[in-house]
Amino acid sequence: MSFINELGILFTGMTAPVVLALVLGYIFIVIEIFQPGFGIFGIIGGILVILGVVLRVIAGDGNPYAQIFTLLFLETLGVFIAFMVLALTAKKGWLNRSPLIETGTAVGIERSEGTPDYHELEGKIGIALTDLRPIGRANIEGVVVDVVSDGFFIKKGEGVRVVKASGMQVSVERAE
Repeated sequence: MSFINELGILFTGMTAPVVLALVLGYIFIVIEIFQPGFGIFGIIGGILVILGVVLRVIAGDGNPYAQIFTLLFLETLGVFIAFMVLALTAKKGWLNRSPLIETGTAVGIERSEGTPDYHELEGKIGIALTDLRPIGRANIEGVVVDVVSDGFFIKKGEGVRVVKASGMQVSVERAE
């Protein structure tokens, strides 16, 4: 049989549980990519994708190897595209801007009118005191400040460089 015939058999023979498992698995994996956590969404997503592939192959019509390869290839391609969207948008700052970050107020921290301007910290190097996801705290030349990373996860203890300081908002990137 040709590959085109196998694709036809693959997609015409899909049942609702197979489609549901594959779609939910993809969604959970993408959630894990965009909001990394303990890996629970990624693990559940992977299990659902494998379950969907197994349920489709159990149906018994067509070449099971072609079906496994095709389904896993399509899922991997979708995850790769989602990862590329994350990488491209994180550099432009689309994913790390929320109203809390834009106003310079981290969650649960009250500010007073007397809060200092951190403009003098631009270009300085410091150390992340907490994990930056993208909000956290850093010690910049002896001054402990709330900072926002450039969209990438920065681990506690890694070096950071102040890219921009505007009022109370201090944006940092990983120091190379």
